[in-house]
Amino acid sequence: MTLQLVTPPAAEPVTLSDAKAFLRTGTGHEDDLISQLIASARQRVEAETGRALVSRTYREVLDAWDMPGRLADSGRQFRLLMPPLLSVDSVTTFDADDAATVWDAGNYFADTTSDPGRIAVRTGAFPKPGRAVAGIEILFEAGYGASADDAPEALREAVMRLTADAYLNRDGQAERPLPLAVQSLIAPFKRVRL
Repeated sequence: MTLQLVTPPAAEPVTLSDAKAFLRTGTGHEDDLISQLIASARQRVEAETGRALVSRTYREVLDAWDMPGRLADSGRQFRLLMPPLLSVDSVTTFDADDAATVWDAGNYFADTTSDPGRIAVRTGAFPKPGRAVAGIEILFEAGYGASADDAPEALREAVMRLTADAYLNRDGQAERPLPLAVQSLIAPFKRVRL
């Protein structure tokens, strides 16, 4: 299983102007640094929560559908990584000669309300790949939305506070533990693994 970022987010969940106001800095000479810290803070919050804050496109490549903890309802539902799911763009299988076949979207339903999102078979079963390795490719969009305001306020604040923490503690230390305020903000969004 491989999860690849195809299209990165077009925006950050915190704007440069909001971060500068929070940091109480009005000059523009550190804009590049602050922008970089915002992106790093978003990535850390996403890693901690297992969620995409701003929409982007992923490609997941699988050998088979029967991944532990991902296949449900007697093999009729497949859970996708990186919630929240916005849409499934395509499901493609490859035969033994590497020829691609796109599964007709009428055969499945993209459940964007579940957490994590999933693909549910409408008729028949999931298509079987003819290739033993990387025989399935799923292209999907995940995130809360395309703009900064679409992400939940608590996660936006976590990114803001983590950006401020990195800005104020530029001492070159290795990765610091998450500040307690950030831990509290992201706790309700962490995915529970059973």
